[in-house]
Amino acid sequence: TAMSHMGIGTGTTNPVAGNTSLASENARVAVSSTVNANVVTYVATFGPGVGTGNINECGLFNSAAANSGTMLARSTSIVLTKGPNDSLAITWSVTMNAV
Repeated sequence: TAMSHMGIGTGTTNPVAGNTSLASENARVAVSSTVNANVVTYVATFGPGVGTGNINECGLFNSAAANSGTMLARSTSIVLTKGPNDSLAITWSVTMNAV
């Protein structure tokens, strides 16, 4: 199933290959995606009031429901605080290489 959503959370543990969810998810929104050759680019916007607070992790999923679905990737390279009136846009590019 195609990746369709991005989640954000407060978890700070380093990502490992066995991760199936975010450590501490607090919001998930639908993504838009584009494909250009072997690169898929996902864009998610967390509007005002969505995912407010500390943000330390994000992940790409194939499900709208929090803590469910298959996770394609997880990152803990985000460190910010999202205020209640702030919007946050995250762009994530995934490069596919043939083996």
